[in-house]
Amino acid sequence: MTKIWIIYNSKHGNCRKLSEEVAIKLQNKFEVKISNISNITPAEIASEPPDAILVGARIIIGKPDKKIRKFLFKLADCLESPIPKAGTFYTHGDVWLESFPTLISQLMTLEITEEVFLEILEIKLQKIKGPAEPGQEKKIEEFVETFSQFVSV
Repeated sequence: MTKIWIIYNSKHGNCRKLSEEVAIKLQNKFEVKISNISNITPAEIASEPPDAILVGARIIIGKPDKKIRKFLFKLADCLESPIPKAGTFYTHGDVWLESFPTLISQLMTLEITEEVFLEILEIKLQKIKGPAEPGQEKKIEEFVETFSQFVSV
């Protein structure tokens, strides 16, 4: 069975909640592992590389948080070969700027993955500490469906 590893960093629990929701939806088709980056090391992922990785981050002042970016640098150093597929999702409390630098470029530049899913799931929060704005469920469903298709090809 195809293995997907979801990694995330969460300060107020919003990215954790989103990661768990995405994981539940993916478990119908894939073997899914989910980890907060504070509970796993890059070496652990590299020792049991998945077929796909999903990286969740919170956006702080227009950038993915520093801890998840540092984690990806360490993961790149540990991997013997790139993970076949990868994607990203974000939580944010600001105006969404599609042009801001994303983890997608980091995944590609560091050669963590062979192929990156270019569709991004972004969930706007009502306040910095959450919760998510109402009506985000459809976005999550669509992302999971299209990411599932991407991984299955």
